[in-house]
Amino acid sequence: LRVAPQGAELVIQDVRAGTHDGYDRVVFEFSGTGRPGYVAGYTTEPRQQASGHPIDVNGNAYFELMIQGTPMEEMSPREELIRVGPVTGVATGNVKQVVHGGVFEADTQYIIGVDQTRPYTVTLLENPTRVVVDFQR
Repeated sequence: LRVAPQGAELVIQDVRAGTHDGYDRVVFEFSGTGRPGYVAGYTTEPRQQASGHPIDVNGNAYFELMIQGTPMEEMSPREELIRVGPVTGVATGNVKQVVHGGVFEADTQYIIGVDQTRPYTVTLLENPTRVVVDFQR
C-alpha cells in the first residue's frame, strides 16, 4: 500500500494506541506542513531501513509503516519519539508493541507488532495531521 507525500515537512508529535469496538488503532500525529506519504504492509523479517539490521518487536506478525515527508525529526518535543527503539507505552489489545526504526532521507520507519496477521486500513487525517493504522479485531 503506497501513498505519495505532498510538500511534507513534518515533525512527529505523538504516537498512541487505543482499542475500539471491532478494531485496534495506532495513531502517528505530526506538526508541520504538507501531507505525509506512506508505504505500508506486513513483513516477515523486520529490518531497519538503510542498515538492514534486524529489529526486535513483540508480537507474532510485523506491520511495517514508512512515513514519508518527515525530515525534521530532531525537532520533536519528546526524545523517545525520535530515538530508535520501542515507543514507550504504545500497546493495546492485539497491538503488542511499536518500534521506531529510525529516519533516513525523510522517511520514518515504524514496525508494529501484532498478535497475528490481521486485515488493516491506513488513513490520513488532518487537523492535526495523522497517519492512522486500524487492525481488525
